[in-house]
Amino acid sequence: MASPEQKPVSLAGDENFRVLVETIDDIIVIGDLEGRILYANPATTAVLGYTPQELAGMMVLDLNAASMREEAAVILTEMFQGTRQTCPLPLQHKNGSLVPAETRAWMGRWNGADCIFGLCKNLTKEQEALQKFDRFFRMNPALMAVNRLPDRTFFDVNDAFLRTLGYTAAEVIGRSAAELDLFVDAEMQERVSAELREHGRFREVELKVRAKDGRIIEGLFSGDLIQSQGHTYFLTVAIDITERQQTLRELRAALAEIRELQGILPICAGCKKIRDDSGYWEQVETYIMLHTRAQFSHGMCPDCMVRLYPDFDRKEA
Repeated sequence: MASPEQKPVSLAGDENFRVLVETIDDIIVIGDLEGRILYANPATTAVLGYTPQELAGMMVLDLNAASMREEAAVILTEMFQGTRQTCPLPLQHKNGSLVPAETRAWMGRWNGADCIFGLCKNLTKEQEALQKFDRFFRMNPALMAVNRLPDRTFFDVNDAFLRTLGYTAAEVIGRSAAELDLFVDAEMQERVSAELREHGRFREVELKVRAKDGRIIEGLFSGDLIQSQGHTYFLTVAIDITERQQTLRELRAALAEIRELQGILPICAGCKKIRDDSGYWEQVETYIMLHTRAQFSHGMCPDCMVRLYPDFDRKEA
């Protein structure tokens, strides 16, 4: 909008302006002060499906759905008053479908008369990208969350987040991780948050979170700061590595047991007892049970059966 000290500039005769409005992909509409359309660029026809002849007999607000025109009129007034920058309402295609758009409007002059300029950015591609992200977000098997800054409250979480941690969306949205007591190591979480603020991202940090029922979930976390409509959020993605970590712990324990059994073991040539590190002689099964998780069940091999019980007839048994 022009300031009171500035005289509105007429652009109707400017060849560069004409080329701009006729080749730009965004919708440009010019209306008189009563809202009747005086001019609509080719993009208006391409996006909304109206012919130039049809547009010439329409009002600017006719480009909105009938159910939204009253709200659109209020927003238009606010833009002229300088209390609002854009109108987020969609436009309506000739076939009745809605076209996502962001509209800006200001006063100017056209063919020597005061007029209204409207610039509408077609957000169809952005909307499609948003819908793709939303599907990716909802269906992703990784835990995903979007938090609003600066209060860090949850703005949105995906199904995997709710399923893994046992919460409902109503219990999470609008609350912070601190309020839910999610992170086991709050100090480590603060360090990660500081890295996010400083660098705008962090990658593959192992953190433990607490589920609603008290279970500890181990996750591999990554995060990014994102900007949307003037607001700052951070997107967090976590892969549940609880089972993997448990498997690794069991593997390390098994390797430790193997290392304990490595080397030369002193074993008696007669009774076959093994001498431990303290110098005591122990039965083989006792030594193995003390140094591994192996358990023994006792039986008797055929040779020992014949040697110890020569009169035992296996056929009779």
